[in-house]
Amino acid sequence: MQNRVENGNESLSSLSQSKPASGVRLSIASIATSLIQGICLFAVGINSAKVLLGITSVAASGGAAWIHSDPVRFTLRYVSAFLATATLWVVWNGWRLRSRSASRWRRVPLTAREKWNIAFGLFSSALSWVLIIAEAFAHQKMHPR
Repeated sequence: MQNRVENGNESLSSLSQSKPASGVRLSIASIATSLIQGICLFAVGINSAKVLLGITSVAASGGAAWIHSDPVRFTLRYVSAFLATATLWVVWNGWRLRSRSASRWRRVPLTAREKWNIAFGLFSSALSWVLIIAEAFAHQKMHPR
């Protein structure tokens, strides 16, 4: 009986010693498998994006004549011009109202974020007008009637 207990204790101690090593091997194997699965998922996702990009490119090239038609171009041009002008008017009106003598007593300095928003609005409106004018001249040069 004593011999059995000693053998049982030896097997338990050998099991407890080998368990961390096998646990590390199992962890490394599971990490390697998850990395391989992640790479595979990434490759499948990229291929799906390539297919989607190819399909949309074919669809867009088929409808390119419709997109470049005069009604679509003119509508986009006039909507862009209206929105750019509206943005410029809002910025100007805000500046005008802040500069009035009646509003000086309640005037609060603009935060950096507000200044950034105003600058971005001015820049995007000016850029819109530049692109509108450039498109009008470029279209005349590229497609004379």
